[in-house]
Amino acid sequence: MADESRQNKLASAKKMLKQFQQKSTAPTPSGGKKKKKTKETNSHPDTPTSRSPDPIQALLKGLVSDLHRSNGVSFPSLGTMKQTDYDGMKISTGDSKSLSSTDSLRQLSEQLNGLVSQTNSYVNGENVISTTSPELESRFQELASALDSSNLTNKQLSTKIEELKQQNQEIGNQLDKEKKTFEQKFAKEQGALREQLQVHIQTIGILVSEKSELQTALSYTQQAARQKTAESEDLSMRLQSVKQRVTELERTLSSVSTQQKQAEKLNKELEKERDNLRLESLKISKNTDELKQQNSELSEKLNALISENASMRLEVGDLHKRLEMADLMIQQFSSQSGTPDANQQLRMMQEERDQLGAQLTQMSESLQQLSAERDQYVEKLREEGAVWQERVQQLSEQIQLLSQEKESARIEVDKLETRVTELLLASAAEPTETEPLAPAGPSEVELALRQECEKLQQELHSLQSRYQAQVQDNSQLSRLNQEQEERLSELEKTLQRQSDDNVDKQQILENMQSDKATISRALTQNRQLKEHLAELQNGFVKLTNENLELTNGLQGEQHVKKELAKKLGQLQESLGDFKEQLAAKGEELQLLQSQRDEISAHLQQYSAAYQQLAIEKEEIQRQYLLQAQLMDRLQHEEVQGKVSAEMHLKELQQSRENLELLTKENQELRAQVLQIRSEPESRVLSRIEGDGVESDAYEGETPRTTLVIPEDFESREEMMAFLNAAISKLQGEREEVERYLGEQKRYCQDLLLQISELRRQQMSGSLHYSADLSVENVPREVYDALQSAMDKLQLRFTDLMQERVELKDRVEELEHRCIQLSGETDTIGEYIALYQSQRAILKQRHHEKEEYISRLAQDKEEMKAKLLELQVLVMRLVTERNEWYGKFVEATSSLREVGAIELPENGERPMELGAPANDTLEEVSLVEDSEQEKVETETYSFPYRDGSSPATSSEDPTAKQIMQLLREIQNPQERPSSLLQNPCIPFFYRADEHDEVRILVV
Repeated sequence: MADESRQNKLASAKKMLKQFQQKSTAPTPSGGKKKKKTKETNSHPDTPTSRSPDPIQALLKGLVSDLHRSNGVSFPSLGTMKQTDYDGMKISTGDSKSLSSTDSLRQLSEQLNGLVSQTNSYVNGENVISTTSPELESRFQELASALDSSNLTNKQLSTKIEELKQQNQEIGNQLDKEKKTFEQKFAKEQGALREQLQVHIQTIGILVSEKSELQTALSYTQQAARQKTAESEDLSMRLQSVKQRVTELERTLSSVSTQQKQAEKLNKELEKERDNLRLESLKISKNTDELKQQNSELSEKLNALISENASMRLEVGDLHKRLEMADLMIQQFSSQSGTPDANQQLRMMQEERDQLGAQLTQMSESLQQLSAERDQYVEKLREEGAVWQERVQQLSEQIQLLSQEKESARIEVDKLETRVTELLLASAAEPTETEPLAPAGPSEVELALRQECEKLQQELHSLQSRYQAQVQDNSQLSRLNQEQEERLSELEKTLQRQSDDNVDKQQILENMQSDKATISRALTQNRQLKEHLAELQNGFVKLTNENLELTNGLQGEQHVKKELAKKLGQLQESLGDFKEQLAAKGEELQLLQSQRDEISAHLQQYSAAYQQLAIEKEEIQRQYLLQAQLMDRLQHEEVQGKVSAEMHLKELQQSRENLELLTKENQELRAQVLQIRSEPESRVLSRIEGDGVESDAYEGETPRTTLVIPEDFESREEMMAFLNAAISKLQGEREEVERYLGEQKRYCQDLLLQISELRRQQMSGSLHYSADLSVENVPREVYDALQSAMDKLQLRFTDLMQERVELKDRVEELEHRCIQLSGETDTIGEYIALYQSQRAILKQRHHEKEEYISRLAQDKEEMKAKLLELQVLVMRLVTERNEWYGKFVEATSSLREVGAIELPENGERPMELGAPANDTLEEVSLVEDSEQEKVETETYSFPYRDGSSPATSSEDPTAKQIMQLLREIQNPQERPSSLLQNPCIPFFYRADEHDEVRILVV
């Protein structure tokens, strides 16, 4: 639209110029004739024309020419005067007044026309004899009179001309003075203008330097903008990658959250189970306390029963001896004739023997019941390893059964004591009467005792089988632990594969999650290792206790029944171990709770960090969107700037053309003004044909202003600088033109004043010639041309000023946007620096976590190696214990064969317990028995009579190695950069006064 309006304006201006040129080039016939006549008269004033044959016609023509140039100035003949307004002064022109000389001039012109016609006819060859000679004479007389009158008038006019010349000289002198004053003023004004030009040149130089500085700044800003665009592209690519990683991490987080929820559910279930187990453990602890008390009471009673049993066996041996003696006596008496009294005594003895047999059968039945109850107790102990609740119930049932058995055993012991006392009394009262009935009685007692020994052996075998079952259970538990470790290793491998597959994901959050997983793994593995260590330590303690029990059994080789009491003590110790295990498990549950709380705290921290990262990501996205919007705006503004630059270039071209036209017009106007100034000096107006403007050139013409507009601008600022320079130049030119026009106006006013004074002088001199002397020095055409030029200049000036204001507003907007962009780029740089610093911090944390995880893995491998060594040593110790146990079994079997029955004082051979009733007794050498006992006591003697425990003896290297490994596990090497403490539980071993090892958990 702007281009079309400008084109329309240019077309209208061209039309106006064409009209002006047509007006200026239109010919005026009167003026042309007068100029031709003046030229001819000026060239040949005295010589008559060659074509005019009549000298009178030449004289008349000379007179007319003298009349026309009597003043030396050509006066135009105007029919009507025009009214013109020129700066508030009105010049009114009316019809020319008729003077007295006009009539005479008309008559002369008629006569001259007649003469011209006669001469023409004569010249053309028409020699006609005029018939009107008197008329010619009269005319000639009139002409002579007219000539006389014209001579008089000529004389008068010559006098007037001389006066006018004097006046002209005076006016010329005044004009010279005014010229000098005007030239002085003009020189002063030129000096001021030159100073202003120098100031303008300096300002232009400053503007050029500023322009160069702005160009350099623009180049720097363009480079910075390119760098920022490249950085913004990099940031956009990074943001896209971050978005992708964030989406992947959100997926992984969702999966982890689901897993966490499942883990929380499992934790809740485990907490419930833990609470139930705590309640059960409290119940079990109460029951075990009661069982310990009952077992202690039962052990005391059993010890008493065993001692009574041993005394009863001694008494039974005495009774066997007495029965043998009685049998011998009965045989001796049976050979003799018996008396009725003896028969009665024999009957009485048989009845007593029957009673004793019945009592023995009852005792055997009670022993069978005890063995059956012991078998049930062993089965119940095996069932305890499967389920905790069943164990508790079985223990309670066993306690009840033991209490019942205790009461029954008390009753039976009381009965046995009463019977034994009765038998002793009876045997002491009537030794002689019991001799014939002796052979039948001892056989039954021996059978009962053998049955009891067999039952005791069965109980020993059952206890051994139970011990082997416990060993098998321990081995199964170790296998289960190994399988769990293998499963954990497989899970770790699968997790490592998954982590290797997900390498392309975001490193920060992935590493956090991997840290979580590794920490949880490490915690679970540490927990498992703790459990495994606790189990191994418990197994080791059990093994040491069993070794102590075996050594105690080796000490009590001769007292087999004391071993049963020790087994009951072992049962009590196992109950204590169960208690300790329950306490350890409670502590482990507390540790697990604390670890779970720590893990939950870590998870909360990680979730808070993830939320912070999400917030930072949203902020970065917002900043990126703002940057993208700003970049789009900049691109749009650059496109608009390019379009506007093209528009401005077009406008500049148009303005250059307009300026060229205006400069042309200004030059023409200056030439016209200079012609107007030069007219009073030369007094001759040499006009160009038909333009109405004087054409004298001015020597001090101002140089033509030309604008060289470059085709391509390097930058927008360069274009703006060029526009500002062009506008400043136009403003300077406009000011110069305005000043020059003002001067011309003042000069025109002075001229009009001078003309008015001349008119007054002419009116005062002679009223007859005042009309002919009314001269219009400033023509209408010149005034119209100047006025049109001024209007055009004013319009162009207003347009240029509006364009300049618009360009200034545009430049201010661009500067404001550039400032905004620089501020936003600074903020972007600050955000990038913050992001890099946070990323460096996260990298450091990740590096520290990786180091900690690697150290945990090393610790885990070391613990695994130590645990493998422990397992090997424990297996070695188990083999050694089995060897000791085999030796112990061999020793007990040999002791049963040799030292179960004491020899009598009279040196008679003892009867073998396992022999039948009717067989003969085997001979046993006491020397061999004593030698074998010495050897066995030497080999199986208790090694720590001086207070040293077997676990710490110098003869057991495996125990030493086990203790050394346990110390190494308890006191690992400290690392200064570890994040958590050592997860191992320290154990301190100490031997009691009773050579027992108790574990103190710190």
